[in-house]
Amino acid sequence: MNCIQAKNKKQIKRFKKFRRTLYQNDPFYVSTVEFTVDMLLDKTTKFSKSCITRPIMIEENQYVLAQCVLVKYPCDDFVQMAFFEALEGQEQAVDLMKEQAKAFAKEMGVSRIIVGLNGHLSYGVGLSLDMEKPNTFDSTYTKTYYPQYFKDGEEHKLVAFRNNLDVIRSKLIQRPSKIIVRPIDFQNFSKEMKAFKQVCDETIGTTFLYSPTQEKHFEELIGEMKFFLRKENILFAFDGNEMVGFLFWHPDYNEILKKGKQNSLLSIALRYTLFKKKIQTIKVNSIGVKEKYQGRVTIQLLNEMMKHINSYTYAETNFVWENNRKSMALNKHIGEHVERNFAVYEYKI
Repeated sequence: MNCIQAKNKKQIKRFKKFRRTLYQNDPFYVSTVEFTVDMLLDKTTKFSKSCITRPIMIEENQYVLAQCVLVKYPCDDFVQMAFFEALEGQEQAVDLMKEQAKAFAKEMGVSRIIVGLNGHLSYGVGLSLDMEKPNTFDSTYTKTYYPQYFKDGEEHKLVAFRNNLDVIRSKLIQRPSKIIVRPIDFQNFSKEMKAFKQVCDETIGTTFLYSPTQEKHFEELIGEMKFFLRKENILFAFDGNEMVGFLFWHPDYNEILKKGKQNSLLSIALRYTLFKKKIQTIKVNSIGVKEKYQGRVTIQLLNEMMKHINSYTYAETNFVWENNRKSMALNKHIGEHVERNFAVYEYKI
């Protein structure tokens, strides 16, 4: 059993093939996450270019048993075992991978390793603890036996909530407010994303494992989705000229995509064009509101979102850390039902 670092195109291709083969015909896997894998490995964004990445594969008799991408983002005081994948029953291979991660951490001058973070919090986070339905768009999905490999690490849990939109609507009380909520102006996308980044770093930036973003991070991230977005999918709240909050929501595109198969950008665009009216769920991707405005502005943003979702039936939140009291209180009140459970594992060396 030995460790191979994927350095050339042939090895990177082999790395990607292992992932795709592992999830082939899995009824709960929708391949939209593969675009993030490609971004990190192919260095196609400013964020990915800023990271030190080492894709490693543990193999025996020329068969890959486990793999991950070791990542060091300049702003982090930890390294990541990102995009961890493994066959079942491969404890020895995973232990060897942990040793490689420890060596990488020491080389990078840090003393923590995080498992379950895939580059940046905005790209999805968490190993699946349970999964009885396909992953939603912008959510991770992993084999549910993965957490057993990391039971010796410190566990941090996350959850996602789901509820009927009519029930959510009945819980939102609209009060008079001087706050103005408007949709994004796509004609001034770069300027809007600059303001979005600033508010996101100031609000969501306090979240566990969130790293300060670089210029154009969200412009690149959301720019790739522009074909699928309408202006009301990104809502901004203003107190005068000051942006004080935002809400990013979108349909769960994964509902109409093929499961356990590879989906190209072209096939996704085609299926969305043909079948978008069949989507029943919206994804509340992220909400960020400055502290002094929390509560009332959050509700105002949600009420504005409700004006645009009459054709949908359900809403599902993105991940919420269980130890984030404010976010958990909001999601419990609105979402009520925990739909998915995830975990991140931390090692101190």
